Amino acid sequence: MTANEKNMNVLVTGATGFLGFNIAKGLMLAGHSVVACARNPEEWRAKLPMFTWQAVDFTRDTTAAVWLPRLDNVDIVINAVGIISELGEQTFQRIQTEAPCALFAAANELNLKVIQISAIGADQSSQMPPFLETKKQADAFLQTLPVESVIAYPSIVMGRAGTSTALFQKIAALPIIPLIGNGEQTVNPVHINDVVAAIVHIVSHWEAGKRIYYLTGSDIYSLRDLYTEQRDWLRLPPARFLKVPRLMVNGLLGTAEKVGLTRLFPNVVSKDTLDMLDSVGTPAPNYSPVMPRRLKETFWLEPATLSDTWGARLRVWQPLMLLALAFIWIFTGLTSAFFDLESGYELLAAGGITGMFATLGIYTGALLDFALGIAMLVRFRYRQVLWFQIVLMCSYMVLIGFIVPEQWLHPFGPVTKNFPMLAGTLLLIWMEPARTYLKRI
Repeated sequence: MTANEKNMNVLVTGATGFLGFNIAKGLMLAGHSVVACARNPEEWRAKLPMFTWQAVDFTRDTTAAVWLPRLDNVDIVINAVGIISELGEQTFQRIQTEAPCALFAAANELNLKVIQISAIGADQSSQMPPFLETKKQADAFLQTLPVESVIAYPSIVMGRAGTSTALFQKIAALPIIPLIGNGEQTVNPVHINDVVAAIVHIVSHWEAGKRIYYLTGSDIYSLRDLYTEQRDWLRLPPARFLKVPRLMVNGLLGTAEKVGLTRLFPNVVSKDTLDMLDSVGTPAPNYSPVMPRRLKETFWLEPATLSDTWGARLRVWQPLMLLALAFIWIFTGLTSAFFDLESGYELLAAGGITGMFATLGIYTGALLDFALGIAMLVRFRYRQVLWFQIVLMCSYMVLIGFIVPEQWLHPFGPVTKNFPMLAGTLLLIWMEPARTYLKRI
């Protein structure tokens, strides 16, 4: 930090998310003091004691009075909270409009400087999806306040641990990559390092008044080119593409949303996302003190590791594994109850269970199998259901060993098929993040 720069006390919301955390880290490395906001500050205080942690909940903190005591000794407020999809109390309106507006109002009362991290396209006047509309409402409210402010409009932010990056790399890792239409939709993604550099420079060299900056990439890509570049970075063979008509994609996504399949595939492309790709422009970056580098260069400065490639491929196969295992549980339940009762009676008879008790056992087991498969699909107590399936399969294998041990040598493998199912179920458990990681806003 040079002599003419001042150490600032900066409050950063969303400090445990991809964008907010990197901004907080960049500010700290530049010599500023950071007040980092999180829903579970005690956990993060133990991990990163160099930040001052503040308890914040954007689903409830929607009045200026709640924010005022949190802004003591703060010079600048940076709002970096955002969600790409709604979940329970985490709605676009509450997370991206109501809570930020309350924060801005409190900052205005104390005459603090404000930086709002918006999103590219939120400055347009046309009709837009809820994600952008709620960002736009918060931006407009901030503009009505006399407080000095900066509204930053970043394009798609790329970098390790980024949600957008994971999505693009997951698609790029597919054996055949689907393209909507010709895949000519354009984006100008910016690397996280360039966004952080711009925000840190804005804080360190604050200019009075109200300013708007586009933090976009130096290159404009078609989706086809972006997938090709990410696949190359992952060191995968050349891409093969499949063109899919837009009307077909809209129909599939609409059906998936209606039947609830979108819960199976969090952070996957939605109809709103596709609409944004079609309608949002690609403005050139305009914060001249820190201009972005070429995206390809920033990625190859940190070459992909084997874990990057495996991670991209596993993110593809995880939902397919889930669907396959759920199908087996549901199908087994249906066949046991409606199509192959005789086998069930024979098996139970070998263990001395007959009559009404056998019937009760067959239908209870069938109902349990069916319910476990459905629970997987709707992610009801997801991890607990998976562990219960493992216990159930192990118990079944042990029980069969006592009642009819010859089933272990059956050519159709009614018992031995449980081994790959156990391995697949354990893989799903290990790939599921802990609940504390999922609830970080």
